[in-house]
Amino acid sequence: MSAWLQHGVVGWDKMAQPAPTRCASAAVLVTAFIFLLALTAPALAQTGTIRGTLEPCDASTTLAVVDRTTGKKHAAQLEQASGQFEVAALPLDGAFDFLIEGGTSLVEGIDLSVPRSDYEQEQPLTEEDVLSIKQKVASLNQFEDTVEVLTVEGNIQHAAVLVNKLRTKPFYGSKPGEIVWRVELWHFERPDETWVKVQDELFLTLHRERLAQAAYKKKSVTFVPGLGGIRLSSESPIAEVGTIKLPPAESGVRVLSEDKS
Repeated sequence: MSAWLQHGVVGWDKMAQPAPTRCASAAVLVTAFIFLLALTAPALAQTGTIRGTLEPCDASTTLAVVDRTTGKKHAAQLEQASGQFEVAALPLDGAFDFLIEGGTSLVEGIDLSVPRSDYEQEQPLTEEDVLSIKQKVASLNQFEDTVEVLTVEGNIQHAAVLVNKLRTKPFYGSKPGEIVWRVELWHFERPDETWVKVQDELFLTLHRERLAQAAYKKKSVTFVPGLGGIRLSSESPIAEVGTIKLPPAESGVRVLSEDKS
C-alpha cells in the first residue's frame, strides 16, 4: 500500500510540473514583448525648455529664469541680433519667474496665482477685501517704517500680496543715509469672515538689500505677473512664451498690470 501511495504521489508531482520547454518559450515571448513595448512607448521628457523673443535687446541685456523656492537661477542663451532666447535643461518640478536685466533696469516675473475658492463660480476680491488685507499687512510690519502694497490679487478666499518695504530710520549698525529695502510676496486666506496671513508659510523674499537711500531712488524694478509661475511637465516640457516687450526703464518699484480685457 505504501509503495502504491508513494508511486502515486511521485507520479502526480511529475504531472503537475509544467514542461520546461513551454516555460522557457513563454519567458522568451514575455521578454520580447517588454522590449518591443519599450521601443514603441514615447519617452517622457526629463528636463524642460522655455523659449521666446525679447524686445528690445542689446549688449547690456541678460535673461534668466529663477525658481523662487530654491533661489536657483538658469541663464538663457540669448541672440542679441534677433532677441530670440532659450532656457534649456530646466527641472520639471518647479515654477519659474523671468529675470531680465538691461542697463540699470530690472524686469521680474511674479507668480500671483492662488488656489480656487470653494464657490462653484469664482468670486473676485472686493474693495473691502483689498482694504482689509492692506491694513493687516501694515499691522504685521514692525521694523520697516514705509510699507507699500504694490498689488493684491486673488479671489474671495485667497490672496497674493506683493509688498515693497523700507526702513529709512536709523537702525543698529546703520550708516548715515543707509536704508534697508525688502520686497516680499505674502499670501492671505479667509477661512471665515476675517482675512488672516497663511500660517504654514512666512513669506517669499524677492529682494533684501542694505544700501544708500540715494542708490535705492535710482532703482528701476518692474514686476510682471505674466512672466511668472511658468510650469513645465513631462507631458508639456516646452513653454513658448512668444514676444516679451520690455517696459520703459523708469525709476521706482512697480507692478505692470495685466491686461484682463
